[in-house]
Amino acid sequence: MKVFGLFLTLIFAGLGGQAGANTASAYADGAYHEAIALGEAEATAKSLVLAARAQLALIDLGRSENRKQDARAALANAEKAMALDSQNTEAHLMKVAALGILARGMSKMKSFRKGMASKSRKHIDVAMAIEPESAWAQTMLGMWHLEIIRRGGKFGARVTGANLEEGIEACALAMKSKNYDAGMGTQCGMALLICKEGLEETAIAALQQVSRSAAKGISYDNAMIARAREILDLIETEGLAAARQRALAYLSFATS
Repeated sequence: MKVFGLFLTLIFAGLGGQAGANTASAYADGAYHEAIALGEAEATAKSLVLAARAQLALIDLGRSENRKQDARAALANAEKAMALDSQNTEAHLMKVAALGILARGMSKMKSFRKGMASKSRKHIDVAMAIEPESAWAQTMLGMWHLEIIRRGGKFGARVTGANLEEGIEACALAMKSKNYDAGMGTQCGMALLICKEGLEETAIAALQQVSRSAAKGISYDNAMIARAREILDLIETEGLAAARQRALAYLSFATS
């Protein structure tokens, strides 16, 4: 994320900085409800992004009691963060992630009618314009292409401009970034695995890169490392069909 201006730097000094650190620490520890409360109370662009990330993590890890409600809350926090700092890359990407979750809860036709794909692409493009080398922006772009093609097929690709090759390329660029992390690799790997037959080697390579990662101090990243290893183990023990079924369940938030 680009460096905040002097005003926000001053806010994060002293007690403000301690509050931001506490929010980040709660998120890293997997105390997502605490991170949400702290982030919303502090109400800076950075803290609201962390609150949105915590809300999305609850959904992704199967810990949300109401996915639609949490996705809407994450969307609201991302929009509040953008209102405070329009150049906050992660705020735009958290909005994309929240829109993607809401779109998965709709029929394909309803999603297209509401313009969910175009709204998401707009914010991906804004994020990439702000920070062209953002690994998260590349990952979101890759997922945008792959998920539209998987769910919408030729019709979805024609309506939105989604392209399989561009999706693969975006995920590959993310994997080469110094800011690449386990969440990005696991999401791209699973999306590649279920999007289309013939992408198995590319998907496995992405998941293997994650599986070799050492455990870190961020609970979400550790969960993604475990998830990548689980999918790879299923490929070895039960075959591609079982691995694809589990990956689809994770990407549809149908399992913890």
